[in-house]
Amino acid sequence: MATGIARPPVLWRFSRKQAVRQQAVIDIGSNSVRLLVYQIDGRSIVPRLNEKVMAGLGRGLADTGRLSPEGVEAALQALSRYSAICSSLGVDDVTAIATAATREAEDGDAFCEEIERVSGFPVRVLTGPEEAHYAALGVVAGQGAPTGLIGDLGGSSLELITTDAGELTEGKTYKLGPFALQAFQPDEKTSLSSHVKKVLKSQGGVPKCRNFYTVGGAWRAIASIHMAMNNYPLQVLQSYVVPASEIISLCKLLMDAKKRPDDVIRSVAGKRTPIIEYAALTLKTVLEVSKADNVVVSANGVREGLVFSGMEAETQRLDPLFAGVARLARQDSRQAGFTKELHNFSADILSALPPVFGDAHAPEDRLHEAAFLLADIGATMHPDHRSDIARQIVLRGPYSGADHPARIYLGLVTAIRYWRKFTPTDLETSALTPEQIDRAKTVALTIRLAAEFSGRTERILKRASLSVDDGKLVLTIQKRHQNLMSDGVRKRLGHLASQLNLEADIR
Repeated sequence: MATGIARPPVLWRFSRKQAVRQQAVIDIGSNSVRLLVYQIDGRSIVPRLNEKVMAGLGRGLADTGRLSPEGVEAALQALSRYSAICSSLGVDDVTAIATAATREAEDGDAFCEEIERVSGFPVRVLTGPEEAHYAALGVVAGQGAPTGLIGDLGGSSLELITTDAGELTEGKTYKLGPFALQAFQPDEKTSLSSHVKKVLKSQGGVPKCRNFYTVGGAWRAIASIHMAMNNYPLQVLQSYVVPASEIISLCKLLMDAKKRPDDVIRSVAGKRTPIIEYAALTLKTVLEVSKADNVVVSANGVREGLVFSGMEAETQRLDPLFAGVARLARQDSRQAGFTKELHNFSADILSALPPVFGDAHAPEDRLHEAAFLLADIGATMHPDHRSDIARQIVLRGPYSGADHPARIYLGLVTAIRYWRKFTPTDLETSALTPEQIDRAKTVALTIRLAAEFSGRTERILKRASLSVDDGKLVLTIQKRHQNLMSDGVRKRLGHLASQLNLEADIR
């Protein structure tokens, strides 16, 4: 089942036709019942409301064939509340979906009828392959063009689907959710571990992959436990990348009742604590049989995939990083014009420098375009604090398309853009090379110069150019606009020239 999404993504573009809208997704899962209300701005999908109830609909399903009565009661109460919230927020576009527990339970149809009676929401019960497909689309929405194996662990089932640069295969579903494993009765011949392996082999086996993308609350909790145990400083789950060997070791620890850190598990996993050992077993087994090198955490899943599936193909092709940071910076037409001219103003300088993110310029060119989109993010903040505030927003903001080193690089550019003397912290020095830190400073000082000269306007920035000539950094200003020169411009030109080991010159 292909997505039809062409690759590679194209750059974000500002358009007055882009209308910000709201869309709600209600996800009736085997473990939790969630309401997500999204603000959708072009390709950017940002949750403005996220509420859940750990109803546990699938608890006991494997034994009784029916939904948990307590879970049904909790779910219906939550859904009645969600209906009132959506009405109060004025959200007309509401999609309610149900997954494995409702799909498999003999009373699933009656439950859906009761939901519609109580809340007014018609419920779409997803098939296993549909669940896998939308989960994978959620990963595509956040990653752009991922290649590897995507796994979505719910309370009752596991869905697996492969992706090649964002093109998806047909998904497969397995009864390997924590509730299903809790109900399994091991015997002398079949342990729980061997049962998981047997089920995974039942549909042709698990394909090999380099990157395994994890979707689902229990697996996100395991990633959060990894962060907590390693004192990881950037608590952002989206695009958190960990060697698979480390996650396998952690899973083994979580499965060991005598050695696992129960206090850490409880503080991170909360009500998911009882199912973590089962989620760990499934994750460990999938990683071992797929021989994955890396685990890539996706904060997106089925819900975001549903929203993404409703976008036009042209919108889907936009780069998620550009779309996300543009929304984060609240880009308007003036800022978009300044961003465009920043690209032209800096092109000769930055393109002449050796690449510091691999052997090609493309990865850092993409980051620099994102940095330019963020160039005005601190405009309305207090000048004494905007460097720190803007940096934190860029580090932790709700945007996709950037791994953690990229976030940290963009945060560093933003910090120096607003305070030239900002000193990289342990966060930057541990994630970035000295060359990358130096490049971030160069980009930031270029933005500072352009902003000072132009008043952050496209029209004025067009009247100047930046180049290197005979050991000098030359700022050339059109003759009829020499009145735009100021002491502040001279000072910032000098800072950039010093950074590049050049002399400053104005012509």
